[in-house]
Amino acid sequence: MSFLFLPYNDAQIKQRTNAKMLYASYVDALNNYNLRFRYKMLWQKHKDGYELLAKQHLKSGKREYLGRRSQEMEHIRLDFENSKLKVKERLSALKQKLNKEEKLNKIEGITRTPKELIAIFAKINELGLDNKVIAIGTNALFAYEARCGVAIEQEHLATRDIDLLNRKDKGISFIFNEIMTTKNAHELLQSIDSSFEKSKEASYRFINNDGVWIELINPMSDSVKQESFKDNLFEDVMPLAMKGMQWLENSRLFKELIVGDNGKCAFMTTVHPLEFSIYKNWLSSQEDRDYIKHTRDMQQSKLVTRLIQEHMPNIDIKEDIKTIRHFKKELIENYMNTIFKESN
Repeated sequence: MSFLFLPYNDAQIKQRTNAKMLYASYVDALNNYNLRFRYKMLWQKHKDGYELLAKQHLKSGKREYLGRRSQEMEHIRLDFENSKLKVKERLSALKQKLNKEEKLNKIEGITRTPKELIAIFAKINELGLDNKVIAIGTNALFAYEARCGVAIEQEHLATRDIDLLNRKDKGISFIFNEIMTTKNAHELLQSIDSSFEKSKEASYRFINNDGVWIELINPMSDSVKQESFKDNLFEDVMPLAMKGMQWLENSRLFKELIVGDNGKCAFMTTVHPLEFSIYKNWLSSQEDRDYIKHTRDMQQSKLVTRLIQEHMPNIDIKEDIKTIRHFKKELIENYMNTIFKESN
């Protein structure tokens, strides 16, 4: 089967590059703001009449006292307020530029990804959860095509369902713990779109008013080394025992900017394209796999293999595959003897 990859023209490549640099700068500034200014400074009067400079955490309300009011304390508070103002001004300026970029993204025709996926990953970027909550399944194609600077035929791209994997070997980010009041995955999704509700049929599935399905895969697996942290974010999502999930849990990560059909941007993290291809090939061979899904899995394995060969010169499949240790040997051999062999 042949696949058509429509390459971006020079103007589109330039626009994607500009959008990527600008969005990266915005996320960096936003994370910096959330880390440095997660508290406020104020004067608190002591019962003995003097004032103390206090740092009050915005989330917990807890206070830390720095010392009695003095010229030094005045300087500390003034420096804090000035620094905060500068970062806020930078954020505001970057946000205005992003709004302009959204229009240019539409004009240049690089808007490819459903806006729901953008909204989810923009929140993930904001909270520093990029390596914790990753996309799996068909949505990975948006990241692959973006890296290659091509457009994949629409028939091969994602449907209205979004599969997200909880990487249990990764703890909740410091930023998330410091600024978020959400207690679980459902509340996190509702902070993005308040209409998301848990499905009655499956506790790991959430559906919004637009009919978008998000399935949060919380693996029931001992295949990854877990630290001593408690994964509170996914405490409301039933752990699933799924065949082959251990390979995705241990896969190398692949991160790329995606641009939504509304012009907005986000960084999406997914699995390495070669490992995606091997996994999809294996999935297509499972006897209990639905025939339509089986066919789609096989097509995606072939498509991404072809994409690697034609547009990812940094990946040498024959050499790269020798370094993969978390897939069973027979899976790799089957991939090389079928998908890879057919594509050459």
